[in-house]
Amino acid sequence: MESFRFVHAADLHIDSPFSGIGDVDVRVANRLREATYEAFQNLVELCLKSDVDFLVIAGDVYDGADRSVRAQLRFRDGLSRLADEGIQTFVVHGNHDPLDGWQSSIAWPEGVHIFGAAPEWKNIEKNGEIVAAVQGMSYPTREVTDNLALQFSPPQSGSIFTIGLLHANVGGNSAHPNYAPCTVEDLSASGIDYWALGHVHTRQTLKRAAPIIAYPGNIQGRHPNETGERGALVVDVDPSGASKSEFVPLDVVRWEHTDVDISNLETIDSLDSAIRQQTDNMSAIAEGRDVVCRVTITGRGPLHEQLAADGAVEDLIEATRNSWTGGSPWVWIDRIVDSTRPAIDIEARAKQDDFLGATLKRALLSSIESDEIDRLTEVVSDVYSGRRNGLSKPDDEQVSAWAKEARWYLAELLEQGK
Repeated sequence: MESFRFVHAADLHIDSPFSGIGDVDVRVANRLREATYEAFQNLVELCLKSDVDFLVIAGDVYDGADRSVRAQLRFRDGLSRLADEGIQTFVVHGNHDPLDGWQSSIAWPEGVHIFGAAPEWKNIEKNGEIVAAVQGMSYPTREVTDNLALQFSPPQSGSIFTIGLLHANVGGNSAHPNYAPCTVEDLSASGIDYWALGHVHTRQTLKRAAPIIAYPGNIQGRHPNETGERGALVVDVDPSGASKSEFVPLDVVRWEHTDVDISNLETIDSLDSAIRQQTDNMSAIAEGRDVVCRVTITGRGPLHEQLAADGAVEDLIEATRNSWTGGSPWVWIDRIVDSTRPAIDIEARAKQDDFLGATLKRALLSSIESDEIDRLTEVVSDVYSGRRNGLSKPDDEQVSAWAKEARWYLAELLEQGK
């Protein structure tokens, strides 16, 4: 068998909307609007520059079932460039772009195969020899709760490298809807050499051999929880059937979180400088990409009270945004969260023989017991009801965090004599 190379990508989410930022900065909104398109173009360029033999895309090509004509044409044009260079593409659709979604009458280039709702095998040739076979299946509709992995058939030949192309939640990842649920054991029993998965947006390899089971993650982060580099896997298979993969980032806008500690800062301008230093660092790490980030201010110190002043955090955001106006790459501060604490030594203050000391001994230093969590849950049950007109019910961890926050607030008020 000849050696060959392919790219494994997933979750392109072409034409994904980005809400909330356009009202503040049109430049940033426009950049985000084009981000998924540009990341897809980077995927095409990766295939061309890496001289791959084929590309597999494991679902969610588009962000919605009613995919736009613009998105479909851009996708077709990219695959046409690959087809012109003899690079085949194999595609399955997932929960965001199922087969029953609207689509226009687009003629796909020769060498592009879009799998239907039933699994099928497609052979891949190189220099007249079959070197690999891909089996895949698309979602017929958005909510697929069956174990699709069990519908895949065993390889037809043991002499070629086989790939399973599937959009699925393996192992019940709670961060994603549990569509097409299956287990590592289900996939391992198939006899397939490489499972090219999609649906989970964080890159991870669930099994490194016999078979390889991998998620490449999405190619472009779409919101603040999708931080860090995003891209695809370039997979090389040698004549013996052994394979190795390399991750290549393709994103054009990167989402990041960072913390700034006030413990050793005494003035607002020193905090402003510290935030700008962090944004400079994030820009350098992003290697020429634009960055949207959230900053959490942490620690204890005298700045805590200043940050509580009306408009203080908003002014910091504006100052940092203004420092990146014009030019590219840029860093956009999406949000600054004040998680600082007052400059109170809780343990030392609790030892003092006064009302605050007694309060801290009884409340702040004690653990949050289960009966107290139950009591607090009951207090907020009217608002956090889980009903249509209420907020989702909080878990014990959230209630415990609220209790601790309230105790810090109480300590600060009493210490200041308020």
